[in-house]
Amino acid sequence: MYKDEMWYRKLARNIEESRPNFTDKQQRAYQIDLMLRVALRVKETSDTCETCRSFQHTLNRMEEEFPELPGSKAQRQYQAQQLRLMTDHFVKAHQLAPPGYYTRLYARYGLVAGLLLGVVVGLLALNNGLYLPLAVIAGVGMGAAYGASEDANVKRNRRTL
Repeated sequence: MYKDEMWYRKLARNIEESRPNFTDKQQRAYQIDLMLRVALRVKETSDTCETCRSFQHTLNRMEEEFPELPGSKAQRQYQAQQLRLMTDHFVKAHQLAPPGYYTRLYARYGLVAGLLLGVVVGLLALNNGLYLPLAVIAGVGMGAAYGASEDANVKRNRRTL
């Protein structure tokens, strides 16, 4: 545990030292806050999870390549992809989710369900195209509402990433 604590402190210190090099907009775009939260969770779970232990190397590499972020689109895409993989692992393996995760997920599901319902009911059964956008809006709304309730549950149970 002590080794993981030292790793996290060093990583967090290096990230904080790099923050002044980025504008607020760049910090949001590069998801620096999410990276710190993921690193904290990696520190907490790396004793019991081999995948989380391998994330330590990835996070170190991402921190070392901070100076390349503004000029390299490939590096920004790599960082976003790796953070997405890490958050997906935390959602599936540790039941931890970033803020708004379920709202976005279920809004997408609602969009698909609304499209299907709108096509089946509106176009095929009633032969009226007006039901398609109404069904999509209703599907996205209901999906987002359900996702928001799931996000509130995650926050209440302190399982936020």
